Amino acid sequence: MPLSILVRTYTGEVLATSLHPAIGAICESARKRGLVMLGCVDKYDDTVFNRTQVSHIRGELVRLRELCDAEETVALSELVKLLDVVSERPHRYLVFNGD
Repeated sequence: MPLSILVRTYTGEVLATSLHPAIGAICESARKRGLVMLGCVDKYDDTVFNRTQVSHIRGELVRLRELCDAEETVALSELVKLLDVVSERPHRYLVFNGD
């Protein structure tokens, strides 16, 4: 099963999700380039980022965008929307669900 991403509140409510199949490729590309946040996403377990960490992910996406193919660009756009949902309010988390 590929990686999926969701936005979760501290109570566990899921506010948004992305199941795009290119998410794993984006994280692998980030790992190869030494990007600290997305490069450390565990494809076999959950990886959780808080609001402060999400701001760092935005910077990594700028670097990755120029290296992505069309499918990965769509996945990046979905990820940006999820980052926006996390950034709207405190106590929201970006969760990468591993296999």
